[in-house]
Order: sequence, then C-alpha cells, then structure tokens
Amino acid sequence: MTYLLDTSTVSLLLRGERNPEVIERHAEAEAAGAEFVLCPVVAYEVRRGLAHREAHRQRADFGAIEQAWAWDDLQWEDWHKAAELWARQAAVDAPRADADLLIAAHALRLGAVVVTDNVRHFEGLGVQVESWRGAGRPYPVRH
Repeated sequence: MTYLLDTSTVSLLLRGERNPEVIERHAEAEAAGAEFVLCPVVAYEVRRGLAHREAHRQRADFGAIEQAWAWDDLQWEDWHKAAELWARQAAVDAPRADADLLIAAHALRLGAVVVTDNVRHFEGLGVQVESWRGAGRPYPVRH
C-alpha cells in the first residue's frame, strides 16, 4: 500500500505525543511494508508552517521524514488533473483549495491513499481517503 499523507496528518505525526493513535497507525503501516510518498505541496505547507512558528525540534523531525519517505515530483499530468478536478468541483458549487486538488491529483497518479484529518477536503475527488485520528477507519471514496 502506498500512502500520501496530507499536511494535517504530517502535523499530527510531528506532535506525536498528543496524537498516539496517529503514531500507532503510522507504525502499523510501516510494519506492514507500506510505502510513504512525500508530496511537494505537503512538504511546502509543512515547512512554511514550521518556519513561521520557529518550531526547531519539529523541523528536525520533519527533516527525518523527508529523508525516510519517497519523494515524487509533481508531473504535468498532475497539474492537468488538478485543473480538471477544480472545474468539476466548481461546476457543482463545491470548489476546493488548489493545494488539496494537487495532492489529490498526485495521489491518483500514484494509486496512493490520502491520509488526512480533513476528509471533507478530498470527498468527490475520486481518491481513496483515510483518517488515522480516532478510530482510523477508511472513509468511502465518493466520486
């Protein structure tokens, strides 16, 4: 299984002592041989937030994540897919943030599950979504 963690879940990992269920689910996925891919959009959002808060310890922890997880650059097809997703969502008056659309397009190309604490941001985009907070149950894909 390939996982692409959204900014919200990476942030929960970085504050692990307050989110033991997320740490546990991440460890279970690692033990099961899951692949973790770091999306450039997520890396940017996390880095800017840590820089803004001057969170030095979490910056070091995120550096370890950057070293451990696979990096996959956005491709032209991701940008095109994100534009299509935006147009489709706008047509039904359900616009989404560009960052979420790029993350979804990236995950779709990779066949990855998006792990997020903001499940609603990805509903209707055709991507498989899970939340690791609370029960950690997968949510159904809504097309």
